[in-house]
Amino acid sequence: MTTLEQMDRYTLRNRYVFQGRLVMKTPLHIGGGRATLSQSNSPVVLTPEGLPFIPGASFKGALRSTVEKLVPSLSTQLFSCGLIELDREELDEIEKKLKAKEQPDKRVCSTQLQRYFANKRRDNPGQRDAIVREELEMLCNTCQLFGSPFAASHININDLYMPKDEQSDVIERRDGVAIDRDSEKAKDRLKYDFEIVPSTTAFQLEITLENASEEDLQLVCVGLSEFVHGFGGIGGLRSRGLGACKLENLNVSALELTGINETQRKERLRNFLLRREFSSTFTDKDEQGLAFLNSQIEKIFR
Repeated sequence: MTTLEQMDRYTLRNRYVFQGRLVMKTPLHIGGGRATLSQSNSPVVLTPEGLPFIPGASFKGALRSTVEKLVPSLSTQLFSCGLIELDREELDEIEKKLKAKEQPDKRVCSTQLQRYFANKRRDNPGQRDAIVREELEMLCNTCQLFGSPFAASHININDLYMPKDEQSDVIERRDGVAIDRDSEKAKDRLKYDFEIVPSTTAFQLEITLENASEEDLQLVCVGLSEFVHGFGGIGGLRSRGLGACKLENLNVSALELTGINETQRKERLRNFLLRREFSSTFTDKDEQGLAFLNSQIEKIFR
């Protein structure tokens, strides 16, 4: 996708909707803060009706970290900064090269250079459009997809609620103790507890990906594939075995409005607006949803 296309966020070019059922293989803990009626030291987040749910932001963070771990191994064409801060010395060296219009020794993302671009906008108020283009061109693939201080996210994830026919307000409580790292013994009077949602609990997942580049779609499919195969995780206390989950019953719907003539584009858009009819649908039947993920992942290695 060109920089011009990245900047034009007002023209709908495509929309992909991923729907599925996220089933917990081990208990889940997503903290809800202390603004609850629970007496637990660490209660789980609840809806106003008292039912556990997974905030969309929590799943987005889990999906992003899953993708960021894999990007460095996928292709030399794909790059992720991993939101890792560079040390001051390294930043100074990169900024010096950029000011001299030289290429840095390593690939670097705009997100890692916020100080540099803030100073550049302040010192060059008449060059705003050129600076914005530079910021967008330097964004890594995961910042383009999931968002950064310089660009909004292309992906939207709804809060994940329990299916209506499976709703349950059952919450369990577990005990824990603080450990003294020196003596490797439990600290006196530092027992605590935390709430968990039981394993086998299911949540409905819906993700919308809009105006996605080919790389955006591929990376979303890489991340969701990890969850389909049971390698994803969500929530806190994962080092204790919590948060293991699996994405089941995956359906993918695609509305693609590029690469076709104007008549076809209008027809597809008309069908979508009037009947919510997508140009392509890949249902859970015969694992069509998984086949769609695999077809996009294959393109990375061509």
